[in-house]
Amino acid sequence: MTTDAACSPVRADDALSQIHRLEFDVPWPPKHVAAYLLEGPEPILIDAGAPDDVGEAELREGLEAVGFEPADIDHVLVTHVHSDHIGQLPALRAAGATVHIPRAGLSRLDRDLETAREGFHEMTTAAGYVGDERTDVVEEELEELHRDRRLVDPETARAVEPDATVAIGDQEFETFETPGHAVDHLCFETTIAGTTVLFSGDALIEPFRAGAFQVGLDRGADEAIDAYYEAMDRLTETTATHVFPGHGPTFEDPQRTVGTTHDRLDALLEKTRAATAAIEPATALEIAEERVGDVRHMAPVLDTIGALGTLENRDRVSSETRDGVRYYETT
Repeated sequence: MTTDAACSPVRADDALSQIHRLEFDVPWPPKHVAAYLLEGPEPILIDAGAPDDVGEAELREGLEAVGFEPADIDHVLVTHVHSDHIGQLPALRAAGATVHIPRAGLSRLDRDLETAREGFHEMTTAAGYVGDERTDVVEEELEELHRDRRLVDPETARAVEPDATVAIGDQEFETFETPGHAVDHLCFETTIAGTTVLFSGDALIEPFRAGAFQVGLDRGADEAIDAYYEAMDRLTETTATHVFPGHGPTFEDPQRTVGTTHDRLDALLEKTRAATAAIEPATALEIAEERVGDVRHMAPVLDTIGALGTLENRDRVSSETRDGVRYYETT
């Protein structure tokens, strides 16, 4: 790499050659998740891939392909606490890495379990789940909380503040608070060899918008789409020219993708209101089924709950709660 900038202008290739993408298979679309190795005196891994033995094998193979092994990683910087981004934290921690987690993620992991159960039960009831299906969803949410605590180990993880400049090893990052997909989501901007790059996790993906999972089926799920819009507003301030997302290809011109993500959120609101009008009054679960048909996966339900919250804030739908169940109709 040239050090005389007056004679040889900085090229993006100089920066990009220091970033290595590691891919892990996952069973849901788009069937992969990416982590990024940032070379330097103290190598940094952005996110930690999928869990379990297959994920660990993929981690080792991906690192070996670029001349590294887990013991070479000094720091792991996590964009958000979802299993496909924290899956190999135990292996990396055991190999000596320091783990850095968004502060909001650590706070959620520290919740009292009974309080968490109450929140899950309240929200699943409000959404329209009943009987064994409601019980199963609540237990799944609790199981995810237990799993994430085990993967992260909050006792040893270091908190990363939102909207701040943080030093990880010898590299400085600007953090952008970008909730919506996850309430604790952060994007990380840094400059490498004169090129400013953004590690966007699942907040900014070129070919699609990640689901508005925010807090899962918990109190606050109806704030997800408003939070997503706020995240896009914050990302208009990035000066990055290259983006490294958690899914989909790397890309340039983040502002274009901020605009298309905003458009995708607008379209979700319109489709959700149309679905509500078709069957009103209806629960969030019924509206999600009307909008997409198949709700075996949680993403369309959470998108719908978030969209209904935004529509209600904009006085485009109204709701009434009866026996804990929330019914919506258009205004």
